[in-house]
Amino acid sequence: MDYGVICPCLQVKDLAASTEFYESLGMEVIDELEGLRVVLKNGYFRLALMTFLDENSLNFRGADVFAMHDRASKRLPGLEGEPVRRGPDHENGEGASWATRDPDGNHIFLDTNPNDLGAANQESRIAEILADTERQLKVHGASAGCLRAFRDGVLSKYGR
Repeated sequence: MDYGVICPCLQVKDLAASTEFYESLGMEVIDELEGLRVVLKNGYFRLALMTFLDENSLNFRGADVFAMHDRASKRLPGLEGEPVRRGPDHENGEGASWATRDPDGNHIFLDTNPNDLGAANQESRIAEILADTERQLKVHGASAGCLRAFRDGVLSKYGR
């Protein structure tokens, strides 16, 4: 089952200061909604800084919300929340979402929209994973031979 992109979402008071802090730790901004949200990443790890959250949350973005709810509910009867389907007129756009809590009370949010699904998204995610893998190999000191083998054996066949 595809769990989507799992991203911690932190409630922040000063978006600019928080962004600067995480950039100073080596993360790079990959998406921004001015004054509301900044998404950073380092390798495969993503972190969302948000000014509008009531509490920190763990977000599963792009997952099949209904399948994940069905799977979790079978193992954990009485699980909090139900998935909902949103129409195109919804403030967060078309898609589906489900809010729940883990056993310790941490907020868990699963969210997807049509852009998160399908062959085009899958191809884009694979290309992103391959590019992140190449960057991580460099960061961890992979030899020139290792990088060449990755590029020739994997990127040349499956990368963009």
